[in-house]
Amino acid sequence: MLKYILKRLLAGVLTIFVLITISFFMMHAMPGSPFSPNEQKNVPPEVLARIAASYGLDRPVMEQYVNYWKNLLHGDLGISYKKQDTTVNSIISQHFPVSARVGAVAVVVALVIGIPMGVLAALYRGKAMDMGAMVFCTIGISVPVFVISVLLLYLFAGVLQWLPSYGLTSWRHYILPVACLAFNPIAYITRQTRSSMLEALEQDYVRTARAKGVKELWVVGKHALKNALTPVITYLGPLVAGLLTGSFVVERLFSVPGVGRYFVQSVSDRDYTMIMGIVIFFGIFVVICNLISDILLAIVDPRVKLNS
Repeated sequence: MLKYILKRLLAGVLTIFVLITISFFMMHAMPGSPFSPNEQKNVPPEVLARIAASYGLDRPVMEQYVNYWKNLLHGDLGISYKKQDTTVNSIISQHFPVSARVGAVAVVVALVIGIPMGVLAALYRGKAMDMGAMVFCTIGISVPVFVISVLLLYLFAGVLQWLPSYGLTSWRHYILPVACLAFNPIAYITRQTRSSMLEALEQDYVRTARAKGVKELWVVGKHALKNALTPVITYLGPLVAGLLTGSFVVERLFSVPGVGRYFVQSVSDRDYTMIMGIVIFFGIFVVICNLISDILLAIVDPRVKLNS
């Protein structure tokens, strides 16, 4: 098991290295800069040049790349170009907990709704429950999150005025962002659980348990569901990483002060250090969540060999 974990960590480190390198050079390949005349109106070009020089943007790209790695290895993600005297580390540490709270609730909602819905759809295959679940899954997987967000925002905050449209000052403010974040995962988890459950119910060990007179609830819960959760656990790693680090669209639409909202703003502002910091943070988080997901998968399904 230790060998397996070390191999995955090594692959994760290599992935992070490639991610940082590609992101760094792609950003510097974009036209303009955070302090270009188009971004800073009514500011003399000489002043903009001195500001860029103070951040080291006047140096060759390879030198900037090496300097960035030197700071990064010391845990320094740099200073935001648009928020003076504010480090990227402090922005992430302040706003990640907000994204994590909303994302954690969305993960729980997706699992609590998606898994039972998939099990029921498999048990009542071809009936109204199954058809209704499949219609929901098709809509949930095919419709983009920003469309769902706009529709729910318009209906519940605009027309009906049942729920607030921005902020996180009370539990009611969490309902719309969580619903938008969980909508697609619920559909995906339901579809995966149903497919795996149908396959598990046809296995010989399930038939044997039923032939021995084991109660149907015990057959479904202990024998079939355990193996049916394998694809869900595999999907859980990137799901947790994506939701806990914040959805860019949802946080922007609902004015949630999380990491995703600042990432969108940093892209439009060409705030290189902010973009790189959030990309690195997100990449490390994905690697860690995928590793945990793989370990849980091996625990649940003994057929998965950790030493492979």
